Amino acid sequence: MPKRAIIAVSTTAALIVSLLGAQPALATPTGTAQGAQTTATALPGLLSVQAPDTTHSYDRAAFEHWIDADGDGCNTRYEVLIDESTTPVTISERCTLTGGTWVSPYDGLTAYSPAEIEIDHVVALAEAWRSGAWAWSDQQREDFANDLGVGYALTAASTLSNQSKSDKDPARWMPTNGAYACEYVTSWALMKYRWSLTVDSAELAALQTTLSGSCGETIVDLPQVMLASTSPEPTPTPTPTVEPTATPTPTPEPTPAPEPITFPAGTSRLAGADRFDTAIAVSKKYAPGVEAVFVATAMNFPDALSAAAAAAYLNGPLLLTPASSMPLKVRDEIKRLKPKKIYIAGGSAVVSESIRRSLSAIAPVQRLGGASRYETGQKIVKSVFPSSSHAFIATGRTFPDALAATGAAGANAAPVVLVDGVSRSVPAATLNMLAGLGVKSVTIVGGTGAVSSSIESQLRQRYSTSRIGGADRYATAANINNAFFSAGTAPAAFLATGQNFPDALAGAALAGRLKSPVYVTTAACVPEASHRSLKTLSARSTVALGGTAVVSNTALGNTGCLSASAPRISGSATVTSRLTASPGAWTSGTTFRYQWLANGAAISGATGSTLSVTAGMAGKRLSVRVTGLNSGYTTRTMTSASTAAVGYPSRTVPISGTWNCPSWAPIKGNADSMIYHVPGGQYYARTNPEECFRTESAAVAAGYRKSQR
Repeated sequence: MPKRAIIAVSTTAALIVSLLGAQPALATPTGTAQGAQTTATALPGLLSVQAPDTTHSYDRAAFEHWIDADGDGCNTRYEVLIDESTTPVTISERCTLTGGTWVSPYDGLTAYSPAEIEIDHVVALAEAWRSGAWAWSDQQREDFANDLGVGYALTAASTLSNQSKSDKDPARWMPTNGAYACEYVTSWALMKYRWSLTVDSAELAALQTTLSGSCGETIVDLPQVMLASTSPEPTPTPTPTVEPTATPTPTPEPTPAPEPITFPAGTSRLAGADRFDTAIAVSKKYAPGVEAVFVATAMNFPDALSAAAAAAYLNGPLLLTPASSMPLKVRDEIKRLKPKKIYIAGGSAVVSESIRRSLSAIAPVQRLGGASRYETGQKIVKSVFPSSSHAFIATGRTFPDALAATGAAGANAAPVVLVDGVSRSVPAATLNMLAGLGVKSVTIVGGTGAVSSSIESQLRQRYSTSRIGGADRYATAANINNAFFSAGTAPAAFLATGQNFPDALAGAALAGRLKSPVYVTTAACVPEASHRSLKTLSARSTVALGGTAVVSNTALGNTGCLSASAPRISGSATVTSRLTASPGAWTSGTTFRYQWLANGAAISGATGSTLSVTAGMAGKRLSVRVTGLNSGYTTRTMTSASTAAVGYPSRTVPISGTWNCPSWAPIKGNADSMIYHVPGGQYYARTNPEECFRTESAAVAAGYRKSQR
């Protein structure tokens, strides 16, 4: 184990800020308990936004650093050097290091001596000062400057990159090594979270930009928060609450919703300005007097995924909230619903105690939270489902599979149980929960990359087990719906983005309530598997979850994404030859348009599947652009790879109807005499050639001899 992993930060860093006397209160991010997991894209939402402090002059001496915390003779700087060397390090007297090699992640530069490498505070001391450290005690600043409790606080970096970075935040500086950008910004956000440091608006925007897309899907472990907040939380009039017990009392069978929930024929949309408004738009479909309302964090998906199937079972909605304080509009919607009971999905680190106390003034509240997303899911299932003969098993590491399963789960009054899909086994607690429910059969959602074959083997020993997966998340969702819904049976079909989770979470609960399927889609069009499934299902209504940026009107109308592959060119790229374009594999029924290109520019009139190569194309690289058209699908264009530069053949035929050879093959060959004539020769003009050659050597190779004149 690396040395840094076992060196603890001084316990004084964990003292609550109330010990700071008259110093200003430090804002704690709306974070999660140590060891909890989230996605990188959720990290900016865990940070407090505030303008940098400019009233207190920065003093680097206030941060005592490079201390020897464990008394082994190596100070903080050398602990990092030992830990990050890519080759074995020899440690001699007074922590002298030899044999090390360090690669700076910021720019890829390599150093072979400690003197050539610097130790960078990922969040610079000056940046920390402006973000709240000015108010810390000397001991807390020392702990921050020597933080060996996490591996990303300090980094061995080249002098060039360290000086370039200086005290800049990600809005003003990023590593020149672009491949490290995601890890760098993730580390930055985690350090700001760990030490309750604020971010300014430009910094926040930079974090949100980088921590999106595939980078944002990265699962991260949240570190221990080293400073707590002194900001007082409001204390409303106490109202009785219902807290979970070691063995929760099963909820009675759900009663039907007081009013049916319907959608107009055709297409419609449930959307709002943000994830909270979208969830409220979904909740508005429920009439007051619901059995229950579920509340989950809007910053991550696992708790809400577990809660969605439970909410569907109890005919209630799912609403979202930030961690620390609930928006007034969300609380007003819960009041409108007049629920008999409110369930909070997750512990106090993801939905705060102040939110729980506030909600207890509306209805009895039960918090269902555990030490991990899987324990939280177990508590939700055990508290809501009195029994179930079937269960859906999905990975808790990503959202699309469990999301798609919610509709099928609702149609079968079954829970969605999250597991760590990459694990080799299901924990005993999960198996005990399934046994307590009376589960006889399970459906594993997703392929073996989502839920391992080892888990499947384990479940098959206990239950009738099936697996429904697909080539991707879109195909998996379609296959789930094909298995559990048939044409004309579902009142609606719900369409959510497969790229992010917030808009879809509340809608999944509603889909389960209506015993209707959930499909995931790209923004522009519906992937082929879902497109075909939606057509077969023929639901009266199709409902988009979220705005047009995540589910376009084109996708809402079930316009399919045309499957396509790159065209290929066959034939020789030589003058006088003929090239043929093969469009490749496309969706059945697709028709094609062709456009040939020379060095990327369209060739006038060259719009067929074949192309006659002319002398004007010599030296150019040819390619073909194929446009596919298919009713019910988006139009798509694919371009082939380019040929080699067009060359000339060594021989060709004369220009038709003349005694002339083309200019690029001027040598005339007389087949009767097997003599060739070159331009300027005595008999050149009088020769009616049977063949034309580009060079004399080509004519000789063909068996001709040169004319004497």
